[in-house]
Amino acid sequence: MSVENLLLALDNTYKTYSFYALASALDEIFINLKNTEVAHINALTYQLQKLNVAIPNNPYLNTIVLPNSIEEVLQTALIQENANITLYNDLTANEQDAEVLDVFYRLQATSFNNHIPALHTLMQQNAREQENALNVMDMLNNSKELLNQTGEMVAKLKDGNLTQDQLESFLGKLNYSLMGGVIAGAFGVIIFNELLNQNKE
Repeated sequence: MSVENLLLALDNTYKTYSFYALASALDEIFINLKNTEVAHINALTYQLQKLNVAIPNNPYLNTIVLPNSIEEVLQTALIQENANITLYNDLTANEQDAEVLDVFYRLQATSFNNHIPALHTLMQQNAREQENALNVMDMLNNSKELLNQTGEMVAKLKDGNLTQDQLESFLGKLNYSLMGGVIAGAFGVIIFNELLNQNKE
């Protein structure tokens, strides 16, 4: 069974390599994974050459299409790595050659101990970055609203139509965020200047 098992393992590794090669532009982790798959290909082809088996070409080059988002790429990669583990469970179950078995176990361990944890780490990092981006967008939207309200308050102040309740309500919306502090400080300067101008009059 060694030849058949090795050819199945090589075909699977060709597919994994081609996916990571295409994903290499997205993140350095995929470059590292691709390079590891090259080492796996070399290990498998070495065993096939020892058995005088012709090495097939990679049939997956230029045939794989990446998903649209990094999240989907990571999910697809995790599915592939778990499929690798399942495949090597099947291959080792009916393989007798000790050297080939050792290769299969080492390749399976790499998926379990290295590839899957690395992909999970990148997935968590990407999720945190997305959350931070959403927080920034919320802050910018809130700041835009505060700036608009600041303009309204300034206009009412200059027209003498700003009531105490309106002023207190507006100031109550300013929290201790960076933009809120900036607006509060600027508004304080405007009020001070306006009082000076009223005194001059």
